[in-house]
Amino acid sequence: MKIYKNIVALKTTKAICMDYELINGLKAFNLTDYEAKAYIALASLGTASVTEVSQICDVPRSNLYSVLESLNEKGFVDVQKGRPVIFKAVSPEEALEDAERELSERTKKAKESVVRKLKDFKGKETNIVPALIWGIKGYSNVLAKIQEIIKKSRSEVMINVPDVSIFDDKIYAELQKARERGVKVRMAVEKKGDIEKFKKICMVRVREKIHGTDIMIDDKEVLVAPSFPIAAAWIDNPEMAVHVKDFLNLVWKDSVVLK
Repeated sequence: MKIYKNIVALKTTKAICMDYELINGLKAFNLTDYEAKAYIALASLGTASVTEVSQICDVPRSNLYSVLESLNEKGFVDVQKGRPVIFKAVSPEEALEDAERELSERTKKAKESVVRKLKDFKGKETNIVPALIWGIKGYSNVLAKIQEIIKKSRSEVMINVPDVSIFDDKIYAELQKARERGVKVRMAVEKKGDIEKFKKICMVRVREKIHGTDIMIDDKEVLVAPSFPIAAAWIDNPEMAVHVKDFLNLVWKDSVVLK
C-alpha cells in the first residue's frame, strides 16, 4: 500500500512538472524552460539532491546540476554543500518578488537608456528619423510581429535568443524565405531546442546564458523581449538598430560555431 501511495505521489508530482501554464508563467520571470521545470520539481520536494530532482523532472540529468546552480544565482534555490549537494527551493513568494524587482529594474534601466540616447539625438541633425517605440503584449502578438519584420527583411537578420523552440513554424518559414532571397541570417542561441533544424537556413552559434530575445532587421528595426517573449518592444529607428547591432555583433564574436 505504501509503495502504491509513493507511485501515485510521484505521478502527481511529474504531472505538476509538466504544467505548461505554470512553466510559461515562470519563464516570464527570466527563467529558461529547464530552470522552470527544475524549480517546480524542487518546490514540490522542498529539499532534494540532484538524483531526487532528476527522478521527477523532465530535464536531462547531465544538465540538471548546472540548471540548479543557475537557479541559485537567480535567487530561486539555496545550496547546502555536502555529499551529496542538497538543493532547497526558495519560497515562491520570496523568489518571484525578487525576480519581479530585478525585471522591473532592468526595464527601468533600458527605458532610461533609450530615453537618454533619443534625447541626445534631438537637435544634432536635421535629418534624424523619428523613433517609433511600440509595446507589444501577448506571446502570439510578439510572434506575429517577429514574423512581420522578418518578412520585410532585404539584407540582414540578426537574432539573439536563449531557446529556438519559442519560434513557431511561421517564423521558421519566413526565415527560410529570407535566406532564399539572399538575406544574411545569423542566430546566437543557447544549446536548447531543435538547433539542427535552424542550421539548415541560417548561420548558428551557441553561447551560455542568453538573458533575452533580441532581433535586428536591415539596420532599420529592432525587437527586444524577455527570454520567453510574452511582451516586447519594437523600435523602428536606424540609430537604435545600429546600436543594438553593435551589441549583437559582440554576442556573435563571443559565441562558438555549432559543430
